[in-house]
Amino acid sequence: MIDVVERLAQLQQDVSSARLYALVDGVQHQVHRGVRIDDGAGRYSLFHGTADAPLAPAGPWLIDADIAGQTYTADLAALEREAAAVSWIFASQDLVGLAQLLQLNLDMKLPDGRSALVRFWDPRVLYSLAEVLTSEQRHAFFGHVHEWHLLHKGRRVWIGRHRDNA
Repeated sequence: MIDVVERLAQLQQDVSSARLYALVDGVQHQVHRGVRIDDGAGRYSLFHGTADAPLAPAGPWLIDADIAGQTYTADLAALEREAAAVSWIFASQDLVGLAQLLQLNLDMKLPDGRSALVRFWDPRVLYSLAEVLTSEQRHAFFGHVHEWHLLHKGRRVWIGRHRDNA
């Protein structure tokens, strides 16, 4: 089984409400799997209810690993090794609650007042973002999750409440 599933079992010993989610880049999923992610049980587009909703198939998708099932979760783990397309979130919120919290981080204000989309669902961007945020910003961005795992240059790193390894 994949290492994030093993980590979930460990984490649930201390936090029984912890759940495992995959944050997936929809366009990378379509390119590498030949199918787009659509709304369904255990799948939620972070563009849902936003101005970018028409772009949902190519945008970020939050997937509940328990609802998606072992086969799909294993396929996402394989996709993670193939492309910068997947990161893993351990959180206690339900799917919609966590998605709404993540949606709060989709846009940021630039110094000139314009708004910019933050592609944190791309593990490369997420890694860089974790390095440049101040402690206060990191807490605001990552404080609602227990741990956030990603592959960086083939190595598992994680960001979380108690430890920053990114």
